[in-house]
Amino acid sequence: MSHRAVVGPRGGGPVPHPHSVFPGHRRTRTGTEPLTAHSALGARLVLSAVALPLFAAGAALLALWAVSTGPAGSPDTAVLVVLAGVCALFTAVSAVDIAVIRRRRAERR
Repeated sequence: MSHRAVVGPRGGGPVPHPHSVFPGHRRTRTGTEPLTAHSALGARLVLSAVALPLFAAGAALLALWAVSTGPAGSPDTAVLVVLAGVCALFTAVSAVDIAVIRRRRAERR
């Protein structure tokens, strides 16, 4: 338990500080984080914006390589397909992350 936490009525768990509830915030403060703490939405947006085209290009190139590789080719076609699928998954994760960041920034305004 934090040194700032106050024990609730009837010996319950810690009660948040009265000034810990700000409009629009998802969680109540526990008293251990700074009042001016912000999430790194800008850094996440930059990383996702860079990752999205890179992983999309990687997925496309690996898929084309898998199609052009013969049955006895090296590397195996299955390996290339799995790698293309992993790149496609990371592309989708980056796209979803960009959408979430845009929604959170719009809520903040």
